[in-house]
Amino acid sequence: MLKKFFVMVFVFLLAGCTLKREVPLWKSAPSENERKENAPTVAVLLPLSGESQNVGKSMKNAVLLKTFDNPQTPLKVLFFDTQSTADGAVSAYHWAVAQKPDIVIGPVFSREVQAIQKAGISSPMLTFTSDTTLMNSKTGTMAVTIAEQVRSMVRNACSTGKLRLGVLAPDSKTGEIAMNALAEEVKTRPGMTLPKVSVYESNTTNFTKAVQQIVPPLINPKKKDLTEEEKAELARSMAERAKIDAIILFEEGVKLRQLLSLLAFYDAGPKDITVYALTVIKQATDTNANFVYFADLDETGYANFARQYYATFGEKPIRIASQIYDAMGLVLEEAKANRPITLDALQTRDGYWGVDGLIRLNSDGTNRRALQLKQKRGQRSILIEAASAFDETSSNFDEASSNQDYWNDVTRSEAELAD
Repeated sequence: MLKKFFVMVFVFLLAGCTLKREVPLWKSAPSENERKENAPTVAVLLPLSGESQNVGKSMKNAVLLKTFDNPQTPLKVLFFDTQSTADGAVSAYHWAVAQKPDIVIGPVFSREVQAIQKAGISSPMLTFTSDTTLMNSKTGTMAVTIAEQVRSMVRNACSTGKLRLGVLAPDSKTGEIAMNALAEEVKTRPGMTLPKVSVYESNTTNFTKAVQQIVPPLINPKKKDLTEEEKAELARSMAERAKIDAIILFEEGVKLRQLLSLLAFYDAGPKDITVYALTVIKQATDTNANFVYFADLDETGYANFARQYYATFGEKPIRIASQIYDAMGLVLEEAKANRPITLDALQTRDGYWGVDGLIRLNSDGTNRRALQLKQKRGQRSILIEAASAFDETSSNFDEASSNQDYWNDVTRSEAELAD
């Protein structure tokens, strides 16, 4: 209770330190080390006002929580308000770099990152956008990327003998990122092919033609006078009829629901053939989304983080808050070891065990994450394949993975899931 009181006091003080013309400064619990002038400085760019201020508030609380857990580590944390806009992010970034921080953490959204890059980057940033087209040597991300999700899908498909993949993808940035990642990953899997790829206009409202490129013509089993050929086709599995073993969808929201509905109409839904989708599928509520496979973060560590967050702040964190909590964990480990706290330094680490599992930051700004493969079952997500070590890893990763029960590369049978 005392800890909660002090945290809330600091939050109150910070509320008056996020004005546009002021440089907001906050220090963790005082100690002798923190009073030293050479204490590392971390600038954090968050939307503390505007339409996304609830996101900024939750992420700021996660930073406070992590820092209060390490009161003896010398560290200065400075918060800068991006005001939930691209222009606000540029202004916040300029204020931040003027303080000569060791590292800049944030901003959150791709539009903010893009605006800062356009204005010119003088100090590298560790951001939270999943848009890997913005990643480079000066811009890294903690986000779960589409490429990592694709790797998990392909790994599971390959391990279960699904080597012929059909793909439905929009001609958007998301589709481009996903298809590039898919093509690269398939190259590493002997025998795996992409025999059917259907790319549709991103602004379309009719997916019929796109779906028809993937699945065979519809045969009504109740039709009178079925031909022998039609009867033979109906006796075959959808995988045999379509000449593919699985379908991958790179869509979200209403369009994802429309695609799933259309696939079900053509008897090619997840009940008929294996269907993979991006993590956003877990938000879908319609029955056509049931049995779809998707990659996701391990929830074990996050559950513990969420409980601690609730006990401290009296409310639930937003899901992305764990990413900045882990980012601060990375920073604090370097600070404890008296190592430089820079983006380059964080990218030289083999990896970091955080509340979201194992992550490794790459020198090109992207990251590698060990993701679980799950299957949607109504409002629940069933574990199908536990998070496994990266395909190309150092011995440190292999050793770390062997010490985690859920890190074993195991596929559970339907019977086990039913139990």
